[in-house]
Amino acid sequence: MYSVAIIDDQASSRKVLKNLLAQLCPDVEVVGEADGVATGVSLIRSKRPDAIFLDIQMEDGMGFDLIKFFPVPEFSIIFTSGYNNYATEAFRVNAIDYLLKPINPEDLVKAVEKLNFRDTEWNHRLASLVENLRPQEEKKLRLPTTKGWTFWRPEDIVRLEASDNMTFFYNNKGDRILVAKNISANQELLPPARFFRCHKSHIVNRDYIKEVLREDGGSALLEDGVTIPISRRRMANFLEWLRGNSL
Repeated sequence: MYSVAIIDDQASSRKVLKNLLAQLCPDVEVVGEADGVATGVSLIRSKRPDAIFLDIQMEDGMGFDLIKFFPVPEFSIIFTSGYNNYATEAFRVNAIDYLLKPINPEDLVKAVEKLNFRDTEWNHRLASLVENLRPQEEKKLRLPTTKGWTFWRPEDIVRLEASDNMTFFYNNKGDRILVAKNISANQELLPPARFFRCHKSHIVNRDYIKEVLREDGGSALLEDGVTIPISRRRMANFLEWLRGNSL
């Protein structure tokens, strides 16, 4: 019997996958579900599943952001995605299973059968993938502006704010730049242990959060005195993220 967790921000996708597993994979027990990176990390730490079904693109981050919380994962990973793009090819190269949504029952059964295959080589491949993802937390980000390029360290970035199809970046020196990418594209550049998208238009660095306020739907007071909103539907995940990443 294998214990698995399903991590996907769409409740309907989690339900479909859970039903397919119940019908087709009697040796699999679903021990929990999560709807994002932050809740997924907590679920894995509490349930310690043998494997996880991990969505690639979720509201509070990318699926591979979650992997970086586990330098040496003790669980197998089966990625799921609604997009047949570069991500699936990258995971194929690293020999990590993935399922394209809508999930094909035959592909699901084959993926589950591979849970029997957990050898040293597999662990090395996964560790290699994690290591390849790690440098983004240590290097300066190259940010395209209307004048050229600006280089900022992630730890110096206080917050991001959407501006149509571009994004304002604010640092701890009081500087502001307008980056020629939308906020979703910029979110992918940032380490999820440090940054959280608390609102559709705002991303915040945990190191600069002074206080979390629940009035008026929720907001975060930053060290520089700025207050940014926290959407109601993201508040629970935001607080879970803070608990998992001490200030």
